[in-house]
Amino acid sequence: MTALFLQRRSLLGAAIVLGLATAGPALAHSDLHHAEPADGAVLRNSPSTVSLMFATRVRVMTLKLLDETGRERKLAREGDRAATVEQVRATVQETLPPGAYRVEWRGASADGHVGGGALAFRVERAAR
Repeated sequence: MTALFLQRRSLLGAAIVLGLATAGPALAHSDLHHAEPADGAVLRNSPSTVSLMFATRVRVMTLKLLDETGRERKLAREGDRAATVEQVRATVQETLPPGAYRVEWRGASADGHVGGGALAFRVERAAR
């Protein structure tokens, strides 16, 4: 009876470890597929829009544009915030001065998993 108990306990432990090892991909349903500006981009001019394209449909709950001091810059999102979409676009409401910027988002995939991420880009002074 002790050997059977230990065998079942080992199987349960293996199942838990396997479940944890495969949980990462299951939580990645709302992975970012493409962005404009791209992560790490160096731009000569301020972008007029920010666009995020996801691998699957996502309900983006928050979308922020922050400058290097952490100050939030104004974005005007297109479409319905409650909609589940594959692409989110927003118009940058001001001309961004040279500096570093960060786009942050948080959203939920169709299966309810919540996730988020960020990307960074830089605006440099245009050459004269």
